[in-house]
Amino acid sequence: MTTVPERASTHAVRGPVTVPFWPLLSAGVITLLFGLGVLAWPQVTLRLVGLMAGAWLLVIGLMRVFGAFRAGRRAGRDETARGVSMRRIVDGAFGLMLVIVGLVCLRDAAAGVVAVSVLIGLAWLLSGFAGVLLGAFTAGDVRGWLFGIGAVSIAVGVLFLAWPSLSLQILVLLSGITAIVLGVAEIALAFRVRRAVAA
Repeated sequence: MTTVPERASTHAVRGPVTVPFWPLLSAGVITLLFGLGVLAWPQVTLRLVGLMAGAWLLVIGLMRVFGAFRAGRRAGRDETARGVSMRRIVDGAFGLMLVIVGLVCLRDAAAGVVAVSVLIGLAWLLSGFAGVLLGAFTAGDVRGWLFGIGAVSIAVGVLFLAWPSLSLQILVLLSGITAIVLGVAEIALAFRVRRAVAA
């Protein structure tokens, strides 16, 4: 689940939308751990997948909401009020949606493969739209990273929503692999941003 980097140099990010390194890195690590956790138990039950997905979405969503509230106080000199407001709106709104989806997933963890698949697909779709939208307000190679991660998230979300009747084994496999790939991509993006800030 993607957030956007803070105060990268003008070569990396020229747009006004920014976010700190640590939340971006944390989101990547949490997503990666979710993917590894899902794949670690090949005989995982549907309830466990639902609980893990719900906890993952809840944490990522709360991080986004918390980040949105902190954005105004952490705004740097180069950030415009419009840029800070846009990031706060996007992060806060998508974070709240992820919290809601996470809570529903936790409540209905054993509701069925279709329900869990739809909820996970919806989460990937929302995350992808957030990445693409925030990428539109940045520039340089970070913009490409955000568009790429967002596009992959959207594609996976559409796959989950278009094929909700997939088996538990396929649900586990797709969830785990997707989370690992996107988690690693977010971690790489976080360090790319950190290098840009230090440059």
